[in-house]
Amino acid sequence: MMKKITFLSVLLLLAACTTGTTGELQQFIGGTEGVTATFEPNTPPAEAFDGGYAPFDVVVRLENKGEETVKTGDTTIRITGILEPEFNLKSGDLTKKVNEELTAVRKDATGKVSSGNPVFVEFKNFNHVSTITGNALDFPLRADVCYKYATHASTLLCSRSNILNPEANGICEVSGDKPVANSGAPVQAANVKQTGRSANSITLSFDLTHAGTGRVYQEDTACDKSERKYEDSIFVEVETKISGLSCSRLDAAGEGKAAGIIKMFGPTTTVTCTQTFARASDAVAPISITLGYDYEERVQTTVTIKHAGE
Repeated sequence: MMKKITFLSVLLLLAACTTGTTGELQQFIGGTEGVTATFEPNTPPAEAFDGGYAPFDVVVRLENKGEETVKTGDTTIRITGILEPEFNLKSGDLTKKVNEELTAVRKDATGKVSSGNPVFVEFKNFNHVSTITGNALDFPLRADVCYKYATHASTLLCSRSNILNPEANGICEVSGDKPVANSGAPVQAANVKQTGRSANSITLSFDLTHAGTGRVYQEDTACDKSERKYEDSIFVEVETKISGLSCSRLDAAGEGKAAGIIKMFGPTTTVTCTQTFARASDAVAPISITLGYDYEERVQTTVTIKHAGE
């Protein structure tokens, strides 16, 4: 759900817009992490034995370090690097849906930050029943974690009664870099710029930036790798609530709203929007940017299977 801009936040944004300063605002906690994954200690163990003498479990610890809660069922973990029969497992044993919510990081009215509760996902009874050739054999074991996530960002749009030739010391500056606030997430909106386009319109641009360590996929595809078009594709929604908004590669989605899927080519892609005013006036309006995507993080280790002997 998109966060509402408080009166204090608007004042902070307005001050930044008026002075022409750039950088991050403090509307959100911020950061570039979403859900992180680690193996619990000794699960898997560094070493085990063949012959069915040393069964073990794999436990993946998930923690949401961003500001978007991941709903129950929107996270999938796949154990890769090994085959089920090699460890006496059945088909499907290496994939699990996470049946718990991954709560977001939150800040209360006093400024205290609360972390989300960790979630533990168990894969049980790995057992190398067959005998290996030689004394020891290393197996890579990786957990691929795919989850549905979103970034919420906000900035301000500046309108003047004379957009192309505004009076000095006005309520805001039409042209220049604008500050932007992002919720904590691995994909960010950055480098917001605004310029006057005509007597009653302005141009606004911002970059989509992949700032995390994982991989981006189109939302609701479960990180599907079978089609290249799903990779690096992001749902983008821009909303000003002012009629006359249009954005490159996005479709009109209502009064003052544009939305659509944008494919990133490289770590940064620019989105350009035009806002036309029915009647230009001295005013500042908040702009909301929502980015939706599936995101994949990985954690990997090695399990050494030793020959147990006769």
